[in-house]
Amino acid sequence: MSEPVVLQSASGPVVTIRLNRPDKLNALNEEMTEALIAAFADAGRDPSVRAIVLGGTGRGYCAGQDLEAFVRMQLSPTPVSVADHLRRGYNHLVTQIRTIEKPVIAALNGIAAGVGLSIALACDLRIAADDAVLTLGFSKIGLIPDGGGSLMLPLLAGFGRGLELAWSSDKLDAHEAQRIGLVNRVVPAANFEIETLVYAQRFAALSPIAVGLTKRAFNRSMIPHLAQWLDEEAEIQDEAAKGPDLREGVTAFMEKRTPAFAGR
Repeated sequence: MSEPVVLQSASGPVVTIRLNRPDKLNALNEEMTEALIAAFADAGRDPSVRAIVLGGTGRGYCAGQDLEAFVRMQLSPTPVSVADHLRRGYNHLVTQIRTIEKPVIAALNGIAAGVGLSIALACDLRIAADDAVLTLGFSKIGLIPDGGGSLMLPLLAGFGRGLELAWSSDKLDAHEAQRIGLVNRVVPAANFEIETLVYAQRFAALSPIAVGLTKRAFNRSMIPHLAQWLDEEAEIQDEAAKGPDLREGVTAFMEKRTPAFAGR
């Protein structure tokens, strides 16, 4: 029997949720997204859980959307629009992460890319191994940052730097990501798991009432329009996906070549 695509483990009041498709660098498909939504729902409801860590098994945190699964979904007899795909999956997950009134910490090792990075940016805090590499990658296949990335990236890195990263899909090492505000803490890869647990335990030991209400206050002061924006972001992504550049971008990615975008 195959292993579950999402693993959960507890260490006292800290629950760790792990993406578990290491052979695919934990690329997200519908099964994994649904499992993540269920795992966060369980952790959110459990009063014994005071902090949640989101990480990945194997050599990387998350390589983003599984493009092969995405293509199969688009070619199915009853294809789902990109906007609906985002609303029922990643947007639901991001909303959960932001509304669970407990610390949610993304643990980044190896690659953190695409919507995997967007989800990490939606978490409250990010700790990275010193071998972590962060990149958006959406522009390389003719798309915009989704999963809340178009909101959280400029909020954390600033408008100009965020736009540059979204357009360029440049790769950032962990220390540069920390310098510009995308990562809170960088630790040696050799000690990553224990350092992450110690970091999470620090916040789990605080007053859960104060922690939860502080998160609510920050949400209301900084991103009160999150739900509305996720919906609008999905519509913009749907427009991008209907153009010719997505097909060229995905084909070029599969063929390991530079895309030749035609535009409108």
